[in-house]
Amino acid sequence: MADILYKGAQNADMKLIDMGDTTFANRVEAHPPLKLMTDDNGDYSRMRVDVGQTGFFAGREARTFYEFSIASGATQVIKVVAPTDTIVQQLSIDLYLSEIRLELLIGGTEGGTFATPLPIFKTNTMSTASNYVPQVTMNRGGTHTGGTVVDLIQTLTDTNPNKATPAGASEDSPQGFATGTFYIRLINTDGATATGIFRARWEERP
Repeated sequence: MADILYKGAQNADMKLIDMGDTTFANRVEAHPPLKLMTDDNGDYSRMRVDVGQTGFFAGREARTFYEFSIASGATQVIKVVAPTDTIVQQLSIDLYLSEIRLELLIGGTEGGTFATPLPIFKTNTMSTASNYVPQVTMNRGGTHTGGTVVDLIQTLTDTNPNKATPAGASEDSPQGFATGTFYIRLINTDGATATGIFRARWEERP
């Protein structure tokens, strides 16, 4: 037995495949959706494999930074309001001088006014990203006491600006949080003014 060629609807060429057991079956070629292929499905097309989460390409990942200068023994507090489920992907500190303790907290008592917003940027602003607008807000300026520490980062360098070597520390394990209000305390635990940059990156899951 052998494959059979025949004419189908609208005179299309069709083929019945010899299954080797005295039966035949229509030939069917499986093909993934073209949007999953590279090279516009040309001669060099391959399955598209992108580095990054779906949220990045959908425009639901965001980031912020805060360049700080905190006097000896002082604390800067950042109030975070998340109106949607959020996956914190990274918290980090680049420290140029002194010693900093970063605390991520829930609960506690706030005071004063959090009136200075941190800049928030989408991590993906390519033309193919969605028009999603980040909902998480971060503001500093107030105070905060108590609460439960749910994550902690601490880093230090020299207190002598002539000898200090920049130091960095980060938390890169994803952490999921439900809608809520959170606080980030940056505490200078050393005797010199602490200078550096705080950074955060997250994905929103509305």
